[in-house]
Amino acid sequence: MWVIKWVLKWILYFEVMMMGTSEQIVDELRSYNKEREWFEFKENWFVPDELGEYISALSNSAAIEGKKFAYFVWGINDKTHEVVGTGFDYDQDINHEPLKHYLRRKCSPDINFDFEELTIEEKRVVLLTIPAAKTVPVSYARERYIRIGSSKENLRKYPEKEG
Repeated sequence: MWVIKWVLKWILYFEVMMMGTSEQIVDELRSYNKEREWFEFKENWFVPDELGEYISALSNSAAIEGKKFAYFVWGINDKTHEVVGTGFDYDQDINHEPLKHYLRRKCSPDINFDFEELTIEEKRVVLLTIPAAKTVPVSYARERYIRIGSSKENLRKYPEKEG
């Protein structure tokens, strides 16, 4: 089992590297005039289960938009796209369980997202890279989510987008 996880991590790493460095990805996202269905900016926001819902929504929306990955970026102002830095700690525990494990355990099918800490303009930024859904929509806590514009919605409200 650990071999499969190791191979998946290297595939994710290789695909991200083909797109450019993480700093280049954040710069590209910042160049858009507003957030899209497949990426979200926050400064310090963090609510564990809502983050899981975002992982589902962003993964599913990336698939619909034809993107290989979706992104959640802390340390960027969502209106101005200015780098402001963040204190978000992705290494924290939720109920004595590492955050990454807590979120993955509630996602179905299993999704190999990854957190990365960056320094951009001398400020701390955290990039969460989320693979696009493959064969079925990604759910979190048995619910499937999607982005409509920059809003997170339950996929049940939009059956025409499921498929």
